[in-house]
Amino acid sequence: MRPLSLSLALIVISVSTVSAGTILEGYSEVQGKDYAFEIKAPRSWVLDNDAAKAQGLNLVLYPTGNNWRESMAVIYVRVRTLGPTIQNIPDQVNDTLRNLKESGSPNVKAKHVRTLTTQDASKAEIYYYTGDQYGNLEAAAYIQAKASIHFITLSARDEEAFKQAISAFDSAVASYEDLTKPPAENSPP
Repeated sequence: MRPLSLSLALIVISVSTVSAGTILEGYSEVQGKDYAFEIKAPRSWVLDNDAAKAQGLNLVLYPTGNNWRESMAVIYVRVRTLGPTIQNIPDQVNDTLRNLKESGSPNVKAKHVRTLTTQDASKAEIYYYTGDQYGNLEAAAYIQAKASIHFITLSARDEEAFKQAISAFDSAVASYEDLTKPPAENSPP
């Protein structure tokens, strides 16, 4: 079985340290310096905060009945701290493309496909990545925060797995809630 590239998770060099909180009722909190957010596992997906720690991933998701290493599609969460070269989502996308090309995927492309609104009314910019050296397909949702960019990525080994997992990806992205945002004025106490 060919490896999932996990391109966005493993190639980006200046990614923040992420820690995932205890999984409770299908939710997990992701926290670090100056950020905290939570996401919920989509129906029939497992939220796992141990399976990929050796790869530097503190929070991953995969379909029930599968596991992190062998699943045809997985979702993972990363955070990148803003710095001199990365100030916004387009900078992050361009840096990801540069890193992928330098690491053996000269034909990789990224395409902005849509914007999703999350649980807390944040805007998640969705990009599809194609052309990696292993034939994987990826969708990445980037959410701009005050001092970082949060991303949730679907990585699939083939087009069929991608098509089957994209609704779960959308569900995970839509469940995103920035826990550092003050509540909206009209929200109930």
